[in-house]
Amino acid sequence: MDLATLSQRLRRVDFLDGLGIYVGPDHVSLALVRKRLLRVALAQNRSYPLAPVSRPEERLQGLTEAVAAFKRETQVEPGAVHLCLARQELLLNRLVLPMAARENLDQVLEYEIERVIPLPRDEIFYDYQVRESGQGENGRLAVLVVSVPRRVVSQYVDALERAGIRPKSVVVAAAALGDYTAFCRGALAQPVALLVRDGAEGELAVFIERQLVASHALRGHTPSSAAVNAMVRRDLAEVFHAVETPVDLLVAATPNGGGTGADPEAVHDLFALANGRLDAPASFFDAADPTLLLAVGAALGAVREGVVDIDLLPAEHRPVREGFFVPLLLMVAVVVLALVYGGSVVVRDEMTRRRLAAEVEALEPQVAAIKKQEADVRRLQARIATLTENQDRRVVRYLKELTDKIPADAYLTTLRYRNNRIEMDGFATKSSELIQILESSPLFKNAQFTSPITQGQGGQERFSIVAEIEG
Repeated sequence: MDLATLSQRLRRVDFLDGLGIYVGPDHVSLALVRKRLLRVALAQNRSYPLAPVSRPEERLQGLTEAVAAFKRETQVEPGAVHLCLARQELLLNRLVLPMAARENLDQVLEYEIERVIPLPRDEIFYDYQVRESGQGENGRLAVLVVSVPRRVVSQYVDALERAGIRPKSVVVAAAALGDYTAFCRGALAQPVALLVRDGAEGELAVFIERQLVASHALRGHTPSSAAVNAMVRRDLAEVFHAVETPVDLLVAATPNGGGTGADPEAVHDLFALANGRLDAPASFFDAADPTLLLAVGAALGAVREGVVDIDLLPAEHRPVREGFFVPLLLMVAVVVLALVYGGSVVVRDEMTRRRLAAEVEALEPQVAAIKKQEADVRRLQARIATLTENQDRRVVRYLKELTDKIPADAYLTTLRYRNNRIEMDGFATKSSELIQILESSPLFKNAQFTSPITQGQGGQERFSIVAEIEG
């Protein structure tokens, strides 16, 4: 371990219990991680079945009962809780902006957000990651926007609160997976692709320099390693990073997950990364449940071991981050113990006096921080109370129809919903088939191309289509 790495680890020295809760399509996974100084251990982990999304009331009740059962079985009260949302709950979009937008990026995104996300701005929570290319007038920004409907967060937060748990952060599955990989393997400096498969559902997440650059929802059979590398290279090219050699692919899949579809020599096991790095019980490795990785990754973020900075809670709802008082206090204690061991009574007493003085001086800002947290909690409760329970779900219905109808070899780069029409741009192997597919849907009519079909990368065709909404 070099000096820089040791310095980073020392800054994270702490005594924390963190709970990660991953809410998947048909079950919830929980992981309790304990940090004691530099030692991080997986103390408890469980998975419980959940009702499908089509039965929301039963699903939320099951989530409350599962979390309450976990608390009873483990007899713990975690200091920090991170809620992790599945890929299927999220909307991901990429914006390419001029470098001049960097100074006022938050304001620019507030203006652009409704253009790329088919929901009103006040109905979503979102966060973003930024990649830069060049400087001056020729420079560009690639902004990955990750968003979720507010009602989704509100429902899950309410369910957890009924179980006596209050999440301090809402993260996404890809970010939790990145945090797990970074903790076990090292910083995500070089390009890496992480693939998790749980039954029919899967996700491929691409990272570089501790940033999430792309996330693909996978259904059915997982593409081969060659196809995955082609997708990853395309994703990296869109954020101004060209690669020639194959990118590392790390995989976790359930035995009934349909296989990875990849060459075994070209992939690495995500569970194997934890050997010698994460102190975990044998049951964690024996079960090899991919969803547990997501819960563990969320819990690592809860104990300040996360590196992927994505939090879907708005800034005013996020907890006040702790300073370095605890790590500094611990280092002072180490120095005091070293002086005691050396027999220097005078120096030991002086250091003890300074430590006690620092503790007394720290009481006032700690009280102020607690009062600010209480105010933040009250504001959060007021915001959640005003969220509408029965919101218009037509747009979500259109998105589901497009997801079900559009072939697996086609993908969208832009989707807009305005003036009772759906406008979409993207790439497909046979763009001409999309018109017939849309016309066959009971939700769309008068589908037509708005521009000529052009040849894109990898032999795919670039298309631009508009369709009217039925009814």
